Amino acid sequence: MTHAGPVLVLLVPLAAVPLLWVVDRMGRKAMGALVTVAAAASFAGVASLLPAVLAHGRLTIRVPAVLGELGFALDGVGLTFALVTTFVWSCASLYAIDYLDHDGKERRYHLTSLLTLAAMLGIVVAGDLITLYVFFEWLGLAAYLFVVHVGGKAAERAGLKYLVLTLLGGFAVLTGALIVQALGGGELGVALALEPGSETMRLLAAALLVLGFGVKAGVLGLHIWLPDAHTAAPAPASALLSGLMIKAGAYGILRTVGGLFAGGPDASPAVGLQAETVALAVLGLGSVTMLAGVVMALWQVEAKRLLAYSSVSQMGFILVGIGSAAYLGESGGIGWTGTLMHVVNHALFKGLLFLGLGAVIHATGVGDMRRLGGLWRRMPWTFALVLVAVGGIIGVPGLNGFVSKSVLHHALEYAEGYRHLAALAWAERVFTLTTIGTTAALVKLVTMTFFGSPRAELGGHVHEASWRMRAAMAAMAAAVVTLGLRPQLLAPLLASALGAFGTPAGGVEGYLTSPIGHAGDLRAAATALSLGIAVAWAAGRWHVFDRQPPMWLSLDRLIAAAIAAGSAAVRWSAAEREALEASARRLLEHEREVLMAATTRPPVATRRLWVRLRVRTLALAERLSVHWRVAERVTREIGRRLDESRRLDESQQLQVRVARDLGDVAKSAGGEELALMARRRIQRDSRDLSLNVGVLFVVWLLFLGALWVAAG
Repeated sequence: MTHAGPVLVLLVPLAAVPLLWVVDRMGRKAMGALVTVAAAASFAGVASLLPAVLAHGRLTIRVPAVLGELGFALDGVGLTFALVTTFVWSCASLYAIDYLDHDGKERRYHLTSLLTLAAMLGIVVAGDLITLYVFFEWLGLAAYLFVVHVGGKAAERAGLKYLVLTLLGGFAVLTGALIVQALGGGELGVALALEPGSETMRLLAAALLVLGFGVKAGVLGLHIWLPDAHTAAPAPASALLSGLMIKAGAYGILRTVGGLFAGGPDASPAVGLQAETVALAVLGLGSVTMLAGVVMALWQVEAKRLLAYSSVSQMGFILVGIGSAAYLGESGGIGWTGTLMHVVNHALFKGLLFLGLGAVIHATGVGDMRRLGGLWRRMPWTFALVLVAVGGIIGVPGLNGFVSKSVLHHALEYAEGYRHLAALAWAERVFTLTTIGTTAALVKLVTMTFFGSPRAELGGHVHEASWRMRAAMAAMAAAVVTLGLRPQLLAPLLASALGAFGTPAGGVEGYLTSPIGHAGDLRAAATALSLGIAVAWAAGRWHVFDRQPPMWLSLDRLIAAAIAAGSAAVRWSAAEREALEASARRLLEHEREVLMAATTRPPVATRRLWVRLRVRTLALAERLSVHWRVAERVTREIGRRLDESRRLDESQQLQVRVARDLGDVAKSAGGEELALMARRRIQRDSRDLSLNVGVLFVVWLLFLGALWVAAG
């Protein structure tokens, strides 16, 4: 059905952008109120499209653009993402009014918020792969301003890492999209045909799209931007980054696996085999992502970094759901139901967790859990709301996470019994182990932050969150409880979404309501909770969390050290080059002598064979010796780089402590002027950085236009 709704909801936040300069004269809080109203209006607009989507299944429209047309479409899948996006955005915007008070950069933050909301809505209402790519890049570049908002070297490093990986992921998506276009596809929801001889290119396109979208989703190996970005961004922006924006990557993978490269009953055997291969690859990637993410979360002492790694793990759950559903084919309704339900649930409880911990950091000025403790008495409302979020994420029965995790677990069990693959049995064990680890990590977070006695002097300035911040968190907590007690409220929407995957929608309500009364699910939840609490207690009892993980577990540092070591290893000194050249000359002279001796003797076949074997053995031994020396040098260099990184960490921690002490002295000595000068410099640097990103965005659009013309 042709309908203008998908474009109109996208225009609502953009229409509020010029109004920012009008309400700026009315004060800082007026800008926050405008963004909150715009996000709430977007939520109302999206909700108003629900009857049309349920009645017609898919609303489509094509809009003329500079270089052709952009296709927009809204079905049950996109509507699910759009509803939770606009709801959480409304709550985070209300929260940001007081959190950013006296920040000095409120207008830039709110402008970024409106632009990123429009980009996020553009992604979920995109009707074809090129339109999806345009808004995906828009989101990536605009969200960069969230990462660098606070300013300082840490934010700049996090922003640079985020920007580099975002651009690399964008190139992968663009390349995959162009291959799909060349193969005659590109419409989301329509499977790409498999022409004879295009099997390799089709599989290559799927891999590029999954990896490109996987950067934004934070899958293992591509997640290294996420902990730094979430830690550097202000709390409301972290809630949006972790709760919503990484869902853009999950949405792209979902459309890739469940739409463009889906199988189906009418598909050829080759298409079905490729569909199963892609589905199993995504399922395996999700399994290792969710386990590695929770292991890394257990080691963290910074609250926001723990939540960031937990988001990596939760994205693994979503990928497991996508892979299971796609692997089951027509029987994958339970997998798609669990996946979409967990997308909604994760956005709610993870956004609430970031807002709750942001309130703690806002009140205490401390994010290191080793310096916190005993806050439940001084911040009782925040503590209660954080408990609701923690109960949701660890799967307490009666809260939303229990429902979606149980449905995902059943989908994985069905996938295991579908073809009886041994690898899927291991994936099911990893799922259970990750659930236990999630409980341990979140119990650690709550106990170190809110229980016990304060482990550092926090002063008398600790205060409860403001009423706006509490109202925003309470709205999200209410949604967590409501969807935990009555998950069937989402059944009509999810049933419509299943139509996009060609699976029967009749059992959706049963999938959602069965965990509440299923003894096996309740027993599994109780076991995971008990074991997770036991792990957290044992680790705290023997101070396991006080020990820092080895440096080689830090993937981004290992990559950086390997690159630096490799570049250093190829820079041989003059003496080393002469030694290698001398060994090569000796090898050639020896080969010549052996061959000359062989020619002077009788031409016996066995003798010649022996000579050739001996010469080749000597040559191989010499080459292995050279490679061994190179590898040994690279290994030594990596170790040296990691040692330097460890010493740098210790130096930075010392600098932070000294700066904190000097800051206290400056405050007592009337250092307001120094603080004002530093703030002005950060603002100036941020403006310059914003201008550079704006220029980069324009250049990127021009580059995209050129590629589009070339592809057309």
